[in-house]
Amino acid sequence: MKSYPFMAILILGLGISFNVNARLNIEITQGTASGVPIAVTSGYQETVTSHDGSPSFEEIAVVVRNDLKMCGRFAPLYPEQMPRLTSSQQEMAFGTWQKLGAENAVIGAIQQLSSNHYTVNVQLLDVYKGKTGLKEGPSNVLMNKSFRNVPKQDFRALAHHISDLIYEKLTGIRGAFSTRIAYVMVNSTMNGKRYRLEIADADGYNPITLVESREPIMSPSWSPDARRLAFVSFEKNRAEIYVIDVATGQRQLLSKFPGINGAPAWSKDGRQLALVLSKEGTPKIYLMDIATQQLTQLTQGYSIDTEPAWSVDSRSLYFTSNRGGKPQIYRMNIATRQVDRVTFVGNYNARPMLTPDGKYLVMMHREDNAGEFHIASQDLATGKVSVLTHARLDESPTLSPNGAMVLYGTQDGDRQILGLVTLDGRGQLRLPAREGSVQEPAWSPFLS
Repeated sequence: MKSYPFMAILILGLGISFNVNARLNIEITQGTASGVPIAVTSGYQETVTSHDGSPSFEEIAVVVRNDLKMCGRFAPLYPEQMPRLTSSQQEMAFGTWQKLGAENAVIGAIQQLSSNHYTVNVQLLDVYKGKTGLKEGPSNVLMNKSFRNVPKQDFRALAHHISDLIYEKLTGIRGAFSTRIAYVMVNSTMNGKRYRLEIADADGYNPITLVESREPIMSPSWSPDARRLAFVSFEKNRAEIYVIDVATGQRQLLSKFPGINGAPAWSKDGRQLALVLSKEGTPKIYLMDIATQQLTQLTQGYSIDTEPAWSVDSRSLYFTSNRGGKPQIYRMNIATRQVDRVTFVGNYNARPMLTPDGKYLVMMHREDNAGEFHIASQDLATGKVSVLTHARLDESPTLSPNGAMVLYGTQDGDRQILGLVTLDGRGQLRLPAREGSVQEPAWSPFLS
């Protein structure tokens, strides 16, 4: 792996390994004690109307449960915990759900329309409002959806969409399960390592390899429309920044200046990239107009400036710099070039990322010289810092597009895995790969 003084952590990251055909395994090894129980199960209607051999709603329910558990806010009940619904005992289900602590229940049914097309019906119920919602009482029905002509191969995508609807209905926050993640993997072989830039569904399924190389790939960054990825490649034995079209795989070389070409970050309108170049000596922040590839240098001086992140209004850039002696996060007003220090708690803060509402800064954080790095958030109004994770080496935070979850790289024994923590710190999960290690995650924007 290529490395630079000080930039080894700030830009390049750590080595990884992964099997070419493997996918992320959403193995939830650490959950939250405060998750709200929720039932997700098949309704009585399915047992009456389903054709022999047709799919069961359980195929969708298992994905929904996993989504809701992954977000940290819910503790889904599993089939063995829930009553089987019969025509004469439907009301008993409410009592059972209440005893199990569930506040809500999701019931669904699948009806076959043709050889490969189905209607999927889903209800979200308030367990404590009324007792006859499964039949005719509307008071406890929070959501009632019917999806027609759904091919079986789209069940998983529909399940994520259902999870989004449930999440938004119960929290008031848009769900982010129907999104994608990008990450970098390396397969160790007899001839060395092979690096891969991959994208997958937010839960790790349906992985697609976009780029494969014997040299490091790093710093994937999604365009605002989620159709392109910027990334850094060393496949020509030097750092270069490319943009790749996710649908076609077509690549465009944007930056190949001598020295460091790194840390690309898209502007909110998708017309500019903030990036780090060392073509004049010390790494500095630049803006590039993607259409013309014209550069504008933003930061000056002898300090190392890296890891730019756009503010919500696109008028400022947050970035990491050692201009105060140790890595801290600063904010530059793009119009005036005024720079202000943002972080003061801890002796190392890097990898800035802003929540969509602009209220919180998420970052890689170290309290003292003990050598442990965690993921933390800072309230930009009060300056209060909350440490969200507590492993030895947590790095590369990336936010879900709704700002509710943080995906990050962490260490698990001798390998690297992905961790997920809610922004309020209540729920924390680990998402290891089935083989090897995985890191450098980047969560996509909402998909259109």
